[in-house]
Amino acid sequence: MARSGCWRLSSERAPWGPRDSSGEAVFDGKAWVLGGYTPERVSDVWFSEDCVRWESAGPAPWPPRNLPSTLVFDDGIWVMGGVAGGGRTCLSDVWFSGDGRKWEEVLHRAPWGPRGAAGAVVHGDGMWIFGGFDLDGFIHHNDVWFSEDGREWRQVARSSPWSRRGMHGAVSFRGRIHLMGGGIYNTGYPYNTLLDYGDVWSSEDGSSWQLATDSAGWGPRRFHSSLVYAGMIWVIGGYRHGNLADCWNSPNGRDWCPVEPSPGWKPRHEPMCVVHRGRLWLMGGFGDRLYNDIWVFPGGAEDRGSA
Repeated sequence: MARSGCWRLSSERAPWGPRDSSGEAVFDGKAWVLGGYTPERVSDVWFSEDCVRWESAGPAPWPPRNLPSTLVFDDGIWVMGGVAGGGRTCLSDVWFSGDGRKWEEVLHRAPWGPRGAAGAVVHGDGMWIFGGFDLDGFIHHNDVWFSEDGREWRQVARSSPWSRRGMHGAVSFRGRIHLMGGGIYNTGYPYNTLLDYGDVWSSEDGSSWQLATDSAGWGPRRFHSSLVYAGMIWVIGGYRHGNLADCWNSPNGRDWCPVEPSPGWKPRHEPMCVVHRGRLWLMGGFGDRLYNDIWVFPGGAEDRGSA
């Protein structure tokens, strides 16, 4: 059991309004929130130097979406794919911005095809996208794609040993790509927990994968946040038999410990999580409603804001 601090409420209501499944990034010394589900899908962009006081960068030219793949690579922010406005189809476009305000459409249709809730990481000398779903026919993937420039994409693996899925966690950690949990989505059973996974896989090259564990301590779940913080992989929140309010970390992807004490934030899935200024921030998400609160770990009284 890991005990390394407490979560503290930093802001009850961020100006970007209640939402979940946004893109998030840390770029140019700022935290960024990009689009999301409000419950309409939106294309607004917000940034903050302290995760408390936020400014609008205006609406982006890319179509409204949630569950996109967002990465920071090659001196800019990338927004790729996601679920389109209306929630009946997925996108396959690739957009780039060097300042968060001006955007260029690099590709209108990437070869990896329409998909949302995919895993995406910067690893080695490029960007990787793997898994995810296409709402048209509820097709789920277990392929892996790689690009050095966002324009030319190469399929590294057509069918990986891990099951087809979306809504999984993904990080690059100690020279390997890690995939964690996820599940199968369909409007007939969007939260059917029989179709969730609790396994962890890793790969150095995106082609050969090794099973770290088929049953991580945090249990099967989807729509969780995953990131690297304080030399560990973290899994935060998500959905399994209901929304979750737990945090777990691991030094290797195999051995997991719950982070205690339990967070003070309400159970939720699809929050936006970033590491900024040496601390971990959790923002928004969906539980009994959509949220726009902001929490920091570890936190102190000085973190309380009024954004």
